[in-house]
Amino acid sequence: MERARELIRPYLDKDGVIGIYVVGSATRPHRDALSDYDIEVIVEDDVYDRTPMDERQVFAFKDGDSKVVDYEFYLIPWCDFVKLTASAHDLFHYPYQHAVILHDPDKRIAPVVEALADLPETVRRERMIVHFLEFLYRLGRARKTAERGDLEINLNLIRGDALGSLAKLLFLAKHSWPSTKHWTEQEFAAAGIPGDLQGMIREWISDPSSDRARPLANAVRAFLDDCGEDFHHDMDGIQQWLFFTPEGKAAHEKWGAR
Repeated sequence: MERARELIRPYLDKDGVIGIYVVGSATRPHRDALSDYDIEVIVEDDVYDRTPMDERQVFAFKDGDSKVVDYEFYLIPWCDFVKLTASAHDLFHYPYQHAVILHDPDKRIAPVVEALADLPETVRRERMIVHFLEFLYRLGRARKTAERGDLEINLNLIRGDALGSLAKLLFLAKHSWPSTKHWTEQEFAAAGIPGDLQGMIREWISDPSSDRARPLANAVRAFLDDCGEDFHHDMDGIQQWLFFTPEGKAAHEKWGAR
């Protein structure tokens, strides 16, 4: 973080700066040579309004290479920052689990970062039901599509949806907001997702037939058991909740596939 602390120096004395933090791969153990510093600067609303558009997001590239970003400063007005706590997008929660606060003189941004990182148990449980059922339904649909033959576009779209639902389920079972897609495997390892389960997922990706789908579904159920979850033992109950109760319908509308 020493590099990040050096990078923010020009912003420390700017008018209306409330706080500064860094998110993204720079805060994770899997940072690599292609990673950049994603630095977010929270400013007072009126200062943001007066800031020219080209100064609200500033990029710098590595050694003059216009293809690889070295660091990015992204200005966020205070009102928008606070509103993020109510967002249903994982992108506005997952990064804050690992955010590093670099500047917070009045201790205003730390409580918001903590709220963004928090995963309420009610949210976690209702989302696990939503994504578990999505995964099973899409698993079955992928199998049928694969058996219908030469429908590669259809199959890959459905396969991607099934995999996305499964990834969200696995993270939530580990009490984590789902990660961004491009760091999923690294975050699987960090969260302790078993290697044999990841291997079964890879095998299913290459062959979404019944021979792969059923063992994968069973392995996911066993994983949930190992995590101390039991909602998946009452299939009739969770399906009725999702499709026939106001709470379930609202959860599906908020967290389900868009």
